Amino acid sequence: MIEELNNKYNDFKGVIDILPVNTKYNRKRKTDYILEEIENDNKRLEQVKKEIEKRINSFSSLEVNNKIQELEHELEKCNIVNEWSNYNTAYEKMHLDYYLYQLHRYYKEDLVSVNACIKKILESFKKVEIVLTKDDFNFNSYVADYMEKILNNVTDQELSDYFEEIYWKNPDIIKTIEINFKSIYLRNEKKIDKYYETRHQEFLNNHKDEEIYNMRIKLSNDIKTLKGEDAFLNFQKFVNNEYVIADFKKDDIDKKKQIYFNEESYNYDNLLELNQVLNEYNVLIKYKYLFTDMRERLEKKDSLKNAKNNALKEVSKEENKLIKLNDKHNKKPLFGKKKNDEKFLFNYKNILNNIIKYYDEFDNACFNDLVFLKLSQDSTVLEVLKLISANYLYFVERTFANDESLNINDVTKTFDELKEYINNNNFVLLNNIALLDEKQMKQLISDKYNLGNIKLSTDSLLDENIERTISDIRLLINYEDIVKSGINIDDISLYLDYSKLLEKENSH
Repeated sequence: MIEELNNKYNDFKGVIDILPVNTKYNRKRKTDYILEEIENDNKRLEQVKKEIEKRINSFSSLEVNNKIQELEHELEKCNIVNEWSNYNTAYEKMHLDYYLYQLHRYYKEDLVSVNACIKKILESFKKVEIVLTKDDFNFNSYVADYMEKILNNVTDQELSDYFEEIYWKNPDIIKTIEINFKSIYLRNEKKIDKYYETRHQEFLNNHKDEEIYNMRIKLSNDIKTLKGEDAFLNFQKFVNNEYVIADFKKDDIDKKKQIYFNEESYNYDNLLELNQVLNEYNVLIKYKYLFTDMRERLEKKDSLKNAKNNALKEVSKEENKLIKLNDKHNKKPLFGKKKNDEKFLFNYKNILNNIIKYYDEFDNACFNDLVFLKLSQDSTVLEVLKLISANYLYFVERTFANDESLNINDVTKTFDELKEYINNNNFVLLNNIALLDEKQMKQLISDKYNLGNIKLSTDSLLDENIERTISDIRLLINYEDIVKSGINIDDISLYLDYSKLLEKENSH
């Protein structure tokens, strides 16, 4: 329509430029012609307005496909499979690794968050049929009293007031709660393991493990397909600036196609396969530091055989010291003798720090035991990633060791994304490459696709270029999804321009 209007304007301009104005008649004739053209323009303007309204109104009727939410709900149910993962312990299944890390993080920042985290931990124990009471918190009388208030659901203000009252008497109260929870877990570990074993067996009475694993992957793929082809979601991505109109211009898309494909090799299936392989290869690059650490752990297998038992013995020894120290301190002094609180707090802090140190050693030894039990020199990268993505603490600690500038929220988000990626996909590379494999992957991938007339250079797979290559292929997939969804890029551009125009008018 724009081209048609431009042609009419050029024709009018051409005529008006040559009409004579040397006589009264000619001047009137030119005026009449202009007036007639103005009337025609007004009619055309009305047509344009109607066309704009028609195109814009077509977007207002769009709705997200309800099937997507239904499938997401089904996918959520599949998370029960995490309860019987072979790649972690009941400690991780209860999410104690995550909650206790958050508790450790919050204790200097925000008491409200600390208390919320404690309540989540209590709920985790309750879910595995262990209801905790004040008596379970036996390391410190202040801790026992504080936990009693939380268990009785007193108000945040009451908790805050009591915390203020006891903090200076025992500044390490939150650290004590943290190790107390760890101790409670160890005391109940066999019972918790039994709980998960029973739940798994109940599932196996009517199903097989493979069913739910396969269902999860199928649901995930179906959701991706529906989301990709959903007109409402694609439209919203432009409205929310996730997509930019300029990226989807036909000429630019065609140029992008020619970088990687010829007419013969360009199709949707090849796009999806290439996207899958590129993302898998990017995982190899992105988590290289974790694979290096895993190799080193496997090499130390023989020297770490007794590390877990040794750390547990030290934990038990120091915990007994702490309980005895508190019992002694809580006894009434003889003959009105004043208690030496400074000496008590000094000894308390030393023992507490020893317990924390030995628990850290124990956690590391437990993870090493899993590594030695589940992995070998021949394990595939996928098996390694399954173990990593089931162990939050390991991922966080090694990721911070690799890059101290990171934010914990971003690290947690990356962990969740890795877990979802590993659990919800089939793989081409990761399940066929051994951890110790030193193949020249860039050349192998490039050669494989060049044979199929897909132009994938080794340069495009370099560490500094891989993200850009993935972005290019993802853009082509998004373009094809938009085409399938039935919405028109030009119409979206018109809608966005019209919306901006309305905003300007309303702001004046």
